Amino acid sequence: MQRINAVEILDSAKLSRFHFLLVFWCSFIMLFDGYDLVIYGSVLPHLMTEWNLTPAEAGMLGSSSMLGMMFGAVILGTSADRLGRRPVILFCVALFSVAAFINAFAYDATTFGICRFLTGVGLGGVVPNLVTILKEMAPTQYRNRLINLMLSFFAVGGLLSALAGMYLIPLLGWHSPFYIAGLSLLSLPLLYKTLPESVAYLVQRDRQEQVAKLLKRINPAHQPTGPVRYQVETVSNTAGTAMASLFSDARAVATLMVWVAFGMCMLMVYGLNTWLPKLMNSGGYPLGSSIAFLLVMNIGALIGQLASGFIADRWGCKPTLLLFFALSAVSISLLGVRPGPATLYLILLIAGGATVGCLSVVHTLAADIYPAVARSTGVSMAAAVGRCGAVAGPLLGGYLFSLSLPFEQNFLLFGLPGVVAVIAVLMIAQRHANRVPLDTHAKQGA
Repeated sequence: MQRINAVEILDSAKLSRFHFLLVFWCSFIMLFDGYDLVIYGSVLPHLMTEWNLTPAEAGMLGSSSMLGMMFGAVILGTSADRLGRRPVILFCVALFSVAAFINAFAYDATTFGICRFLTGVGLGGVVPNLVTILKEMAPTQYRNRLINLMLSFFAVGGLLSALAGMYLIPLLGWHSPFYIAGLSLLSLPLLYKTLPESVAYLVQRDRQEQVAKLLKRINPAHQPTGPVRYQVETVSNTAGTAMASLFSDARAVATLMVWVAFGMCMLMVYGLNTWLPKLMNSGGYPLGSSIAFLLVMNIGALIGQLASGFIADRWGCKPTLLLFFALSAVSISLLGVRPGPATLYLILLIAGGATVGCLSVVHTLAADIYPAVARSTGVSMAAAVGRCGAVAGPLLGGYLFSLSLPFEQNFLLFGLPGVVAVIAVLMIAQRHANRVPLDTHAKQGA
């Protein structure tokens, strides 16, 4: 019986309607991830006034969704290596859509926090699997760009949430943006019908007939003759389990440093998206202008995510992360010097692009480090541990706000995680920072 590496067939496929549909659905889901998370920054000033929240309470409320994302990444994200990428993605979309819609009917901080936590559980489980399924299904030469294109829709969602904060809330109240958040539920029937399962997962479960049908859709040029058995890369026997493989084959330091980089990146991204309007408002800027700053920052995030993908394809993940983390630290710190309007908008564009651009590349780096049988676990665990930073971001903002520090010191402290992340990335071995997947070596040597 002929044995064929299924990954080589995926790598050699031309971009087709199949890939475009997969990228569309992953990007669509990612858009709602950005919208659902960033909207809290727009509604926060209104909630603090209506419910008389202290800064510490507001920070805890902002962290509830991040705690949910940590829980979702650990429980739902890692389960995809056992249950499949497709069912976990579908369940997570249903969960965060319903929870976000019900958020509109919250009547106090407790009910609001519960809805935000459940929204976070769904989002935390879905994002690592979106990265994983694209990593496993996209042709090699387009892989990083497609992943970064998909991740860039986080910024699109954040941009839309800022627009909703500027125009919907004054007209319809803070509840109105959450009605829009529930629209993703309407996509579930089409998503159920068209979203494929990962080829790597199907091979691991020995579903050879499904693998053959799916590979013919993805790469019509593949026409095997006679009996065929498909296979993918394997992990060394010392790995034992998907979780153990994160620390085997000299991956321990790389795994820990990716976790640190993830955490510092998320601290900056979610801390700023939660507290930027309120911090700028406390610095003397009108509330409307402060929300506009959030909009500008998310425009920068969109540009940064798209740019980081192209730069990473040329320079590699490690140099790209070093550049973007350094830019994050510098640009965030400069927000506190009260520059002129034009300079302020430029700094906000750079801060948004650098921080979210880091988030895009660090996802790709995590997916590169691990083999197929542990990839969902690896990316999910990196995202889960990174959520500690996401939880800390809103809490840090609330704590800084309660201290009534000088305006510039708030942003100096928010920029410090970028320095920590630079050190963490420097400690990742180059062979892990630019790992060539095992399945491409044969192709390159041919």
